[in-house]
Amino acid sequence: MRKFIVRIFSFSIIPFILVLVPTLLYMKRDVYADFKQYNNYSWKYSFQQLGDLSTKKLLKAPNTKYNSFIFGSSRTTGIYACYLQQKIPNAHFFHYANWNESIGGIDEKLKLLDTLGYNISNVVIYLDTDDTFENDGACHPSDHYLLTRKSEKDYMLSHYKSFFSSLNADKIKILCGMPVSGGIYPNWESDPVTNDCKHFCTDSIIATYGDVLHDEKFMHKMDSLKANGFLYKRSTTQQYRPQQISAGEERMLLNMKNIFEKHNTSYYIVITPLYDQEKFAPADMAILQRCFGSRLYDFSGINAITNNVYNYPDRKHFQPYISKMILDSVITDNSSARVQMTKR
Repeated sequence: MRKFIVRIFSFSIIPFILVLVPTLLYMKRDVYADFKQYNNYSWKYSFQQLGDLSTKKLLKAPNTKYNSFIFGSSRTTGIYACYLQQKIPNAHFFHYANWNESIGGIDEKLKLLDTLGYNISNVVIYLDTDDTFENDGACHPSDHYLLTRKSEKDYMLSHYKSFFSSLNADKIKILCGMPVSGGIYPNWESDPVTNDCKHFCTDSIIATYGDVLHDEKFMHKMDSLKANGFLYKRSTTQQYRPQQISAGEERMLLNMKNIFEKHNTSYYIVITPLYDQEKFAPADMAILQRCFGSRLYDFSGINAITNNVYNYPDRKHFQPYISKMILDSVITDNSSARVQMTKR
């Protein structure tokens, strides 16, 4: 019997060690920032969710008097909170975006802010015709547990499973403390206060915000993308997305509006100008207009912004100066200053 127990132990100890050691390294490296407190939560690895990191950053700074917020997908990285704080008196912005953000994610973030007692004075939201209402608008499953309504245990376990289910050479390097580079390691530095992505808020950043990228290297790259078909030709006739706003998503929109009314929020709902030039289906636009009325600003479709392919460095995102132009257009009392959208 003793020999049998020893044999079982000898067979089980190796698998146990093979699981224990990577797990301890995973906790030590803290690749999802789940186990330690940090001075600044920034997007370091590609598999991290920006919304999750931003929620942790928000919760760590309860004494910061945020009263203004930016919501939306990665396209909001072109919105500079530091610029908006100069533009809107007494505004203290927090950039609360996510990758491929859904309407459910925005709704949950607003509800969390309301629950935490923030005064929601100003809000800028980017809605995308391609992502916002996908998958019934559900909050991203890898977002923070206060948003997905998971238990903290399930949330941390999902991170663990996600990391090890797609283990590769780069992740092994991360566990071993070795340097990684390339797509898995964007290593963005976000502003410690506003949470602006990829930059710290400085006067020089604001001064160059409206600059158009068109140097020789950039133009050569864009011309190559045009030549190989990546920047494909769009239809000259306006195209529309299939109807996508469900009854549940409409309820989310109405809940957002109720929060805005509760806080007397000055809000700006922007439909982004995407490369594909597609617009929301008329039925979806009718829903958005019923919910937000004159606070809805539509920059999608065929117009002066989207006709210029050089505005889209990777076809998915647009140059930051476009966001500045949009902000200058909508956050003003002078309607004549709004961007003129010239359709063909």
